[in-house]
Amino acid sequence: MTLLKKLQWSFGLLLFFFVLPVIAGQLPFNKQASTPIKEPEDKQVVYAATNLAEQSALEQTKEETKEETKDQTQDQTQDQIKNPFKVLLLFTHSQESYQPIVKAASGKAAVYDEKTNIYQLKDTISKHFSTNGIQTDVLDVDVMKELKLKGKTFPYSYNFVRPYLEKRLQEQSYDLVIDLHRDSAKRDATTLTYNNESYARIAIVIGAEHKNYRWNTAYAESLSAAMNGIVPKISRGVISKSGDNVDGRYNQDLTKEMILIELGGIDNTEVELNRTIAVIGKAISKSFITGKQE
Repeated sequence: MTLLKKLQWSFGLLLFFFVLPVIAGQLPFNKQASTPIKEPEDKQVVYAATNLAEQSALEQTKEETKEETKDQTQDQTQDQIKNPFKVLLLFTHSQESYQPIVKAASGKAAVYDEKTNIYQLKDTISKHFSTNGIQTDVLDVDVMKELKLKGKTFPYSYNFVRPYLEKRLQEQSYDLVIDLHRDSAKRDATTLTYNNESYARIAIVIGAEHKNYRWNTAYAESLSAAMNGIVPKISRGVISKSGDNVDGRYNQDLTKEMILIELGGIDNTEVELNRTIAVIGKAISKSFITGKQE
């Protein structure tokens, strides 16, 4: 072997050993073995701290919401105390009565009675209305009794009560005025069963022969819809009356907030009437008081 070949061979051997580590470093198993394995960072404490902060903020928001709701409720309660929703009740046909109630009281069947009649429901109505935040006044005049004393006949009822109503409306303002009557219809038309309980159905009558009647109709329709929302079909709807042989005004021209309610019929019982009176109170609150506050 010549000297030149020996030098070439020696140089190649040296180059091989010099390059070998570089080649080994590129191999997968060596790279995996030579790369330090980092322990995963424990972020649990940071995560918990974040949750605690969010939970604290959420609880604070809940408390603030509760306080706001409480304040709003208190404000509404105070508003009701300072400015209660006021209803005036009157009974133009004061001695209209219900046969089952008269029979239980006196043993006779009658649709008119001097003692047991719709006028005597005034305290019951006032109590139910009060439960719903309604301040109730009664035009305390037994119209049919006074008609008899003065020799006037039944058709004169609305004219007779008119000056009493005018005087009261001049003295006080009311959010709603209700003239309560008993319908002459039979039981099948005036009774409803809902959730295994029977109710006296109502109808709302509006006289269409005066300038206020659209306002009166709006009040009537709102109350009728609210009642049907509580007990479906408990209201027979709003009946508009005009023409021959009807009053056409029912004194509703005196105030646009006045309506006439036919409460049940001649065959309805006291229990049925009480249930319906409770629904009327709830419907007034739902339709006028709650809406008014919102």
